[in-house]
Amino acid sequence: MSDDDTSADIDVERIERTDIGTSMEARLKRGTGTRDEDQVTIKAKAEDAEQTIDEFYQLLAEYDDNISDRLRGIQPEKADS
Repeated sequence: MSDDDTSADIDVERIERTDIGTSMEARLKRGTGTRDEDQVTIKAKAEDAEQTIDEFYQLLAEYDDNISDRLRGIQPEKADS
């Protein structure tokens, strides 16, 4: 069996990835108790640092305005003692 025989049976795909731009990430943790703890990761990515910072602050404001209160509102029901 020659190399030509085996190469016809193998389908090789080459993928080249190039990342361009900047990214920013922050991990937030609220609370310390098992049932009273929220963990959120906010990530932003854009072509340059200024755009990345702008996007990050927009995402942070969205979290602060809408998502954080919703997460705090989801609390397990306490069992009656």
